[in-house]
Amino acid sequence: MGIFSRTRDIVAANMTDLLDKAEDPAKMIRMIILEMEETLVEVRASAARTIADQKEMRRSIDKLDGLQESWKEKAELALSKDRDDLAKQALVEKQKATDMGERLKAEVGVLDDALRAYEEDITKLQNKLREARSRQNNIMARLE
Repeated sequence: MGIFSRTRDIVAANMTDLLDKAEDPAKMIRMIILEMEETLVEVRASAARTIADQKEMRRSIDKLDGLQESWKEKAELALSKDRDDLAKQALVEKQKATDMGERLKAEVGVLDDALRAYEEDITKLQNKLREARSRQNNIMARLE
């Protein structure tokens, strides 16, 4: 039994050695770098979409601020004409615009947090990519 287990160990070691030689470290590092670059492009695209969403929301917030001012003026005009019913309705509409603006501001805050997370991810990926390229250069120098 000792001979069989020893023979099995030798065969397993030889197979492991063959598999290790089959893996080309230069090819593996190239594949890792390509995957990291693709991920970096995806993260940057997501960050760009987030920035675009932020700008759109900020424009909407500005429009809502103008709308609030408009409804306030309409309420004041209605009060000057002794039309309390119209003034109340204008104040209700102003409040709706204010609420919508507050919700959009909260969403912009969430997008700010997401953008910071993307920036951190991009920085980490760039550092890892730099390390991988350094390893690739070391491997290429070793192979030469």
